[in-house]
Amino acid sequence: MRWFKVAAIAVGILIGFLVVGSVIGAIFHILTELVIAALVVGAVVVAVKVARSRREVSGSKAEREVRDRDYEQYSRPLPRSDIERAAPPSQVARPAAQDVDDELARLKREMGS
Repeated sequence: MRWFKVAAIAVGILIGFLVVGSVIGAIFHILTELVIAALVVGAVVVAVKVARSRREVSGSKAEREVRDRDYEQYSRPLPRSDIERAAPPSQVARPAAQDVDDELARLKREMGS
């Protein structure tokens, strides 16, 4: 009789472990499926939001471009006011050699050499 009680207790403990293990396994399985489902739903929501935002921003090409009627005037480079316009080489007046020597002498006097 004594061995029968020990065997019954052992079988009870074994059944208890199996039941508890099955319940814990089922809970983990359900949680895993919920996490996977949440990730899938989140990815779908993000994809829809990205698609909507691109559609709102893109629109048609005419709506995206802002053009001025006088666009042609802005396409040319702006004139520079800090430089002098050079005359073509044929119109450049060449200074006389005497004027160049006088100017060089004046610069040397001013520089102190």
